[in-house]
Amino acid sequence: MILEEIMSGESQYLELKRDIPDKSEKYMKTVVAFANGSGGKIVFGIEDRTHEVVGIAQETVFRVMDGITTAICDSCTPMITPIVSMASIKDKVVIIVTIQAGGQRPYYITAKGKENGTYIRVSGTTRPADPFVLKELEFEGSNRCFDQTYAAPNAAVSDEQIDELCEKMYRYSMRQCVTKEEISQIKQLTKQNLISWGFLIKRDGKYYPTNAFVLMTDNVLPQATIQCGLFKGVNRDVFIDRKPANKKSSVF
Repeated sequence: MILEEIMSGESQYLELKRDIPDKSEKYMKTVVAFANGSGGKIVFGIEDRTHEVVGIAQETVFRVMDGITTAICDSCTPMITPIVSMASIKDKVVIIVTIQAGGQRPYYITAKGKENGTYIRVSGTTRPADPFVLKELEFEGSNRCFDQTYAAPNAAVSDEQIDELCEKMYRYSMRQCVTKEEISQIKQLTKQNLISWGFLIKRDGKYYPTNAFVLMTDNVLPQATIQCGLFKGVNRDVFIDRKPANKKSSVF
């Protein structure tokens, strides 16, 4: 971490603390907020208002680092494992706590419970997550996006409906081919393809549609739209163009 970053003050990804609070909850809120967001750093030994480097007493720095690590690991659910290090700035020692963005959201302070102990980062501040945000975090933590969730948990789709979608997708792909080589690469789709792509969920021997299945067939979700994106290469770093699908009908 460079001095200029600290001198710029607190931000979405940076929190400054002059001292180590007696009660760890005072910085634990920021820990879970970073884990619920894009990650961040807490620097102890910096005055947050003036950005003055006051440092941490060198004779206690290792004990303090161990205490911070233990407090974070013991106070949060799911467990958050911080990266705690020290650095020398203007001949003074500061402690840097790095929190990675978490994948098991929501993270919260165990003693306060999920509803009251979940926090998020908003610019340079840490705020309690309201019920709507909490629900979004739970959704993110389930590793399922909107198109891969049940559209109708109690309404299975028939083999005929599945076969119809597979056939439509196959024909659509064939229409996009220009060369014989491209045509040779097109394969007939199966239920297993739709399951692996998140279009169907198999449960108790039946197949249930996800929102993706609905969007690709009847598209009865008036609030939803489909956009196809074009990127340069295969890593999606460079965006080129996008095109929306017809909102009033299925993609095909």
